[in-house]
Amino acid sequence: MRHHNHTCPKVIIILLLMFFYTAKPCLAAVPDSISNHLSDFDYMVQTTEKNYFAFPFIMQHGFGKEYKQLKSGLRKKVKKGKMGIEQATCEYAYWFFHKFDAHFYVDHPLFWDTYYVKSHTNYKSLFNYAPKAVSCKADIETWLIRVPSCEGKAPTFEWFSKAVQAFLSSGCKNLIIDVRGNTGGSDTMWEPIGNILVDHAKITHDSICFRNTDTNLAFYRRQLSDQTDNEWLKSFIARCESTSDEFVKVEDDDSDDEELPHSELPLKAAVIIDNRTASSAETLVRFVNDYCNPQRTRVYGKESTWGANKTGNEIGSVLPNSKLMFYYPTCGNIPFFQQDGQVVPGIAPDVKIELPYPSMLTDNVDEWVIWVAKQLKTK
Repeated sequence: MRHHNHTCPKVIIILLLMFFYTAKPCLAAVPDSISNHLSDFDYMVQTTEKNYFAFPFIMQHGFGKEYKQLKSGLRKKVKKGKMGIEQATCEYAYWFFHKFDAHFYVDHPLFWDTYYVKSHTNYKSLFNYAPKAVSCKADIETWLIRVPSCEGKAPTFEWFSKAVQAFLSSGCKNLIIDVRGNTGGSDTMWEPIGNILVDHAKITHDSICFRNTDTNLAFYRRQLSDQTDNEWLKSFIARCESTSDEFVKVEDDDSDDEELPHSELPLKAAVIIDNRTASSAETLVRFVNDYCNPQRTRVYGKESTWGANKTGNEIGSVLPNSKLMFYYPTCGNIPFFQQDGQVVPGIAPDVKIELPYPSMLTDNVDEWVIWVAKQLKTK
């Protein structure tokens, strides 16, 4: 005889109520997540608009409408749950990164693996690309110094200073400084080379300024707490605190007008760049453009530099919920950003290298170095 199990209607109601109360927190988790993402996105936008050095100048030169559309469109997607915070912040940062200033970025694999490659060459996919420090003869007349980083570790500042001295005592007439793959660090790296490359006073003057906000100044105050004997930093902070001006000159330096020394060596010099040459490495390229006669010193490469040459002194900001970190520069060159129509980041080479990419770039004398060394021998 078959038995039929009949569930009491009262039991069904209890079970449904149990499911409702059990499921309710799960259903609420999605709106909470969206709220956190929205809060993070708004935090990044507000921090950028209030503190990023270049933001006011970008808005002044006709990009306000495009920016507002970008910001509004991304926020709507986040609010509707159609876009996560990682993609939204990367999309937002990339707009600044590829159009104006590659010092503005999100430090997240999604940014580097998906967005960075849209506007920058992925050399590692093309050949054996792992540049290392080199100081040696490229040929009988030419000395090569390859500097893959300006961070002061590999190579150290002392190593570079010794490399410059090695060139001066080598008997070589010409010099190649190779900064392919150098994404920056400190301008201190170039101090030993300045006096031997410069051959005329600077014609145009920079106006390197700091965006004087509470958030930006707090970063420098924290630095001073770790460097209590840094007199320059004390003076700089005091100047910023004593004014309500939004932009404060980093330092007043009239040395550009002084008579500059001229070194007999090198007879000819070259700087080799690539699309990974950034920040402090771009400082060397700017120096060549500003202070060196192109008949003596020129920049060689296939592509322009990275595009972090207009700004500096970047600081990181952590989004409160996702803990994503994005970076923006606090200082920059005001005359540069006041130029109408200046959009594309990076510095183009003086001489374009029409060769294929080298088969290997490590600690070797590669095909590009050999080609440039031959160019330096021509009149």
